[in-house]
Amino acid sequence: MQDKYTQLNKAKRLALACLIFAASVFVLTVLLPKFYPNLQGVWWLGLIKMASEAALIGGLADWFAVTALFKPIPAKYPIPHTNIVASNKSVIANNLSLFVKEKFFHPEAIEKLIRDSDPAKGAGRWLSQDRNATRLSRFLCDAFAGVLRVLDDKPVKAFIAKTAQKGINQLDLRQLMATSLSAVTKERQHQVVLDRVLGKLASLLAEPETQIYIADTLVVWLKTEYSRIEKLLPSSWLSEQGALIAVKAVSSILEDVYEDEHHPIRHAFDEQVQEFLYELQHSPLMEKKVNSYREKIINDPALNAYVQQSWAKFHQWLLTSLEQQNGKAETKVSSLLNDLGTTLTQDSELAKAFNKHIGEAAKYMAPELAEFLTRHIRDTINSWDEREMAEQVELNIGRDLQKVRINGTIVGGLIGAILFGIEALLGL
Repeated sequence: MQDKYTQLNKAKRLALACLIFAASVFVLTVLLPKFYPNLQGVWWLGLIKMASEAALIGGLADWFAVTALFKPIPAKYPIPHTNIVASNKSVIANNLSLFVKEKFFHPEAIEKLIRDSDPAKGAGRWLSQDRNATRLSRFLCDAFAGVLRVLDDKPVKAFIAKTAQKGINQLDLRQLMATSLSAVTKERQHQVVLDRVLGKLASLLAEPETQIYIADTLVVWLKTEYSRIEKLLPSSWLSEQGALIAVKAVSSILEDVYEDEHHPIRHAFDEQVQEFLYELQHSPLMEKKVNSYREKIINDPALNAYVQQSWAKFHQWLLTSLEQQNGKAETKVSSLLNDLGTTLTQDSELAKAFNKHIGEAAKYMAPELAEFLTRHIRDTINSWDEREMAEQVELNIGRDLQKVRINGTIVGGLIGAILFGIEALLGL
């Protein structure tokens, strides 16, 4: 395929050839009667002369018009309103950027584009093909692996660690705890937690291992506190019976608390929670304790070493999985994308919801994107050299403009011939 420079030069040569042909015919019709006097006044020679003269005028006029767009005529002392493209660089930049903004990136155009193109169904059809889902999955895995490599870079890791530590130091942990606990107590979810604790404790007491442990503890207690009496009593039997009694008593209490929403223990638990919440919000001593715990956690060498080791292991495992061709990560992501594509093609409501959200996001981003693109277009054009800009515009549309020159030459010739015919008819 010919490049643009070759095509433009070829079009220019063709337009010039038409102009030279018209000029040659005109010169020939002027000279022929001088060498052949018998041709003086021949009608067909007059027709050819007038047609070639009009063709020459039309071709020259269009040559001037086309050339004046891109070059000063003449170069040293140009006629006004020539070299139009270069002279109006700023105007072209502003008008082009404004045109793109108003015609392509206004909310109505974006909304119509989303509505007509139905991107959800299109994406669904594309993703439902295994080959496409695999390609996108590979791309996503590579992109995420690249992000992980960036995060593993020492300066980046140091920056992230410094930023994270700074953020944790600025975090009001006391207020965060108070807000979280308030949200829990507002819906009485702390009582649900208490119920689960009571249930777990009851289950633990019902286990034989727990009862054996209590019995053994009672035996040790008897031997320690009442060693003389313990020798006279069946301590093992007493411990077993005591363990059973203790388990039954505690289980009965737990069951009463579990079933009674107004049990005194529940009220006491409420009071303790509210008291702790009040101290969190108002006690300077509690604030100091919370901040002290935060500092200990942040500056604990063992915890920091453990976090770093855990992150290193997780980072290496995840990176290896992402980089592995046809590995678990790629296969899983590909399967999810394929399922999403199939669902989008079959579920019209889901596709409609996707289109709606895509449209809303596009309409939201359109003004910012339009401003960015129009500013980029305007700044880029304004940064061009005037001569280079004119050359680039001519390179892209000049070939068609050379056809205008050719058409001007041809149409001028036809008009000259028609005028000759009209003149002849008027003479009759």
